Amino acid sequence: MPNVFCCFLKKTLGKSFFKIFLIHVLSMKKISAIGFDWGGVILQHIDGSFAHVAAEYLHVDHECFRRAYFLHNHMINKGAQSKAFDQATEMWQKILLELDRVDQLDAFMTFVQSRPKGDVSQEMIALIQQLKNQGWKLGLLSNASSEGAQRIRNHACLALFDVALFSAEMDCMKPEPEAFQKFTSALGVPSPELVFIDDSTYSLSTAEEIGYIPILFQNTSLLKDQLKALGISV
Repeated sequence: MPNVFCCFLKKTLGKSFFKIFLIHVLSMKKISAIGFDWGGVILQHIDGSFAHVAAEYLHVDHECFRRAYFLHNHMINKGAQSKAFDQATEMWQKILLELDRVDQLDAFMTFVQSRPKGDVSQEMIALIQQLKNQGWKLGLLSNASSEGAQRIRNHACLALFDVALFSAEMDCMKPEPEAFQKFTSALGVPSPELVFIDDSTYSLSTAEEIGYIPILFQNTSLLKDQLKALGISV
């Protein structure tokens, strides 16, 4: 692999994911399935990730917001009775308490509820359709409430996936190994033969432990280059 391209991949994947990615490229292990996250990968926002926008709104460090969010987001992502993202006042209260911003709870809930839901990326749908036409097994694995899962299922593009699993319905969530084990089992492939694409470093943080190939999503153009590096024609 040319040095320039290696540097490109290291920059776009991040050092930790690049190491895992490179091992798979050099070993030329078989790939049998490609998995996708929903929010931030297929459903995209013009103003960027929610974590970034919310951190700016609250005037807190981006990483501090992410840590607080991931500490408590199981409250919306696990269990049949989990509340929708924009209705989970108790969860947001705990997060804002961590960030010393609990006095802004009412205003923040209005901010969360008024933010546009985002749009399905037609570039991503075209890419997924291309992969489907090539015969790849495709799966969707999303951390989502029961209400969020139903909303996602209403999108016609769900027909492109062989498997679609949602955390609230499994009672486990990314990055928990159990979530990925259920996902690969449903796809009928071993973990080392799965490529999984997510926009969250936290959701991909157990990739080395589980054995799948992680791709940190930034945009569709970069994703195509990363897939090509794995020998996937796009």
